Amino acid sequence: MVWEEINMIKLVEKEKNYIYIEAKDMITKEDVGNIIPEFEDLIKKFGKVRTLIVMDKVKGYSLEGFLVDFNFYLKHKNNFDYTAFVGDKKLEKHILKLSENIMPGKVRYFDVSELDKAKEWIKQQ
Repeated sequence: MVWEEINMIKLVEKEKNYIYIEAKDMITKEDVGNIIPEFEDLIKKFGKVRTLIVMDKVKGYSLEGFLVDFNFYLKHKNNFDYTAFVGDKKLEKHILKLSENIMPGKVRYFDVSELDKAKEWIKQQ
């Protein structure tokens, strides 16, 4: 998959109430702002969203990007039904384990080698 330098969050697939995105490098306010309309579209149509997020060497968020993402999440936290995170870093896994306790709905972490398993888990729930 080819990345555009200005786009660190990429929509890979969207069908029914399911969205699959990939994130890499440093995530900015613009990156988050570009993907939010995709989520809003699904929330408007289905109420609840199933999300697959693949993290490819994510270095973190800019402060502005984090704030936009966090505010969007607070506004729509009850619209996230199932969320699968896919990554390859121990730190990501531990951070996401902590978020399981604060995120409504089901949250699960998958190693990058388990991408197909993550897709199955999200789609069959």
